[in-house]
Amino acid sequence: MLEVVGYVIPFGVGVALSPLPIIAVLLLVMAPVGARGGVLFLVARLLSFAVLTAAFAWASDLIDDAASSTTPAAVLRLVVGAGLVLWAVVKWHRRPRGDAEPKLPGWMSSIDGMSAGAAFRLGFVMTAVNPKEIAFAAGAGLTVGGAMLGAGEMVIVGAVFVVIACAGIAVPVVAVLVGGERMGPVLAESRAWLVRNNPIVLAIVLLVLGAVLIGSGLSGLA
Repeated sequence: MLEVVGYVIPFGVGVALSPLPIIAVLLLVMAPVGARGGVLFLVARLLSFAVLTAAFAWASDLIDDAASSTTPAAVLRLVVGAGLVLWAVVKWHRRPRGDAEPKLPGWMSSIDGMSAGAAFRLGFVMTAVNPKEIAFAAGAGLTVGGAMLGAGEMVIVGAVFVVIACAGIAVPVVAVLVGGERMGPVLAESRAWLVRNNPIVLAIVLLVLGAVLIGSGLSGLA
């Protein structure tokens, strides 16, 4: 089981370092809805990742049982990994040059007026219907499902992934809950850095996770 935990940790770290969700939660905790909105955003992410990871783990296990082989799931990991590497290349190519400002989604301008319920919905949308987050959850879920673990072990490994994946969101939320308004300047500076370096950070994360999935897929074919 510990070996599988080692395989899923990079996926969790990759999600935790994804810039856009962190930028969104930083905007939320500095908006009128404050820490309450950040907590609900975090809860939505936790629930969404738990469901996605379980679904992909179940699908991987089902595919292996139907084929009486681990090969189909290994090929699927290779395909997802190759897709992430290609995505990383595209992101790197589209990174801003010189003093050009990276483009952020237009919906971010509406965060300042969001209610707590809207913050929860935003957390769900940014996870459950986001191709990048789904790809990361697929990588972790397929890895867990293809490892031939017992049900209890699968739950533990999946929980490790989900907790690590949501750590990047949890840090600013906890900081605001503990430090209150004193954390404002630090959070604003962090947000500015992430906005500026969003494409580069995301490209690196996608490349690393794609390589991990390709390696896992090749191991499954060996």
